[in-house]
Order: sequence, then structure tokens, then C-alpha cells
Amino acid sequence: RAFGGSAHRPEALGMFATGGIVNRMAERGMTLVEVMIGTALLVGGGGALLLGMHYTLVHSDYLSNFQVAIHATEGELERLSNEDFDTLWTGAAYAGARQNGQRVDINSAELPGGALGVQIKPYPAGAANPTLLDLSVAACWASRGRRLGEDQNCSGVLDPGEDANGNGWIDSPAMVSTRIARKG
Repeated sequence: RAFGGSAHRPEALGMFATGGIVNRMAERGMTLVEVMIGTALLVGGGGALLLGMHYTLVHSDYLSNFQVAIHATEGELERLSNEDFDTLWTGAAYAGARQNGQRVDINSAELPGGALGVQIKPYPAGAANPTLLDLSVAACWASRGRRLGEDQNCSGVLDPGEDANGNGWIDSPAMVSTRIARKG
């Protein structure tokens, strides 16, 4: 009896081996409560999965548009930084940018309904003959029925009621700025 004592024989296990609790449960099947709980868990899990996929697609769309917008703002700021200081400060081409903003179009294939708002202000504020200029480029665009950026009509101009924080600048998630100095 080294390996096979009576405790290891099926008849020694009693009701478990001869159709007791285990076999009765298999014959009975699942109760209605168990089926309802399982169904609720399956439906809830599936719904959560679909909701998560929806949010993933929305954020993916936003990040794709944001990447295009930030690339466009950086390119425009680079172009402005290479302009002559006096052209930025007194040139007719930037008269709107020195006031409430000036619109610069973005490739509509890359960012439908998008535009850039360019602003140029003297530093310190109100200086008549500044040696420093603040340059700001902010993007606005439409995504899934809403506008991103303070410039709600994407005109490139800070219209009355659009400056939500009252700082006088067009703010946006995709916004870059710099300060340039007069040379010489």
C-alpha cells in the first residue's frame, strides 16, 4: 500500500465521485440569476470597450490636427523671425498684425477650416519706438463640431468677446511666440 491506499480509490471519495455535488450541478445547469449577471457583465464590458474606442478615435483626430497646426505655427513664426524688424513694426503688410491680429491661411487639405492668427506687439507695451517686438502665432481649427483656439471664427483677428482670459493675445492649444530685437 505504498501508493494506493483506500483514501485514493474513487469509492473512498464518497459523493464527489459517485454523482454528488459536482454531477448534480452539471445536471441542473445555470440559474436565471447567474445568466443575468453574466449577460450584464458582458454587455457592460462591451459598452465600456466601445466607449474607450470612441474616445481613442476622438483624441487621435485631435492629436493629428494639433500636429499639423503646431507645424504650421512654427513655420510661420520662423518666417516672421526672418523678416526685417522695421518691416514688422512699420510695414503695411503687417498693419493688421500690429492691431488685433492678422489671418494667415493654412493648407486646407491638411487642416480643414483652420487658420493662423499673427500678432505683433511692442515690448514694453505701448512703446513708440521699441527695440523689442513680441511675435505670436496661434492656430484655430474646427474638429468634430467645435472650434479650438480663442479665435472662434478663425478670422485671425481677436474680435470682441473672443479674448476669454483678457490678455490681449489670441490663445490656442497650438500657439508659439518669441521676442525679437532690433539689429544694430
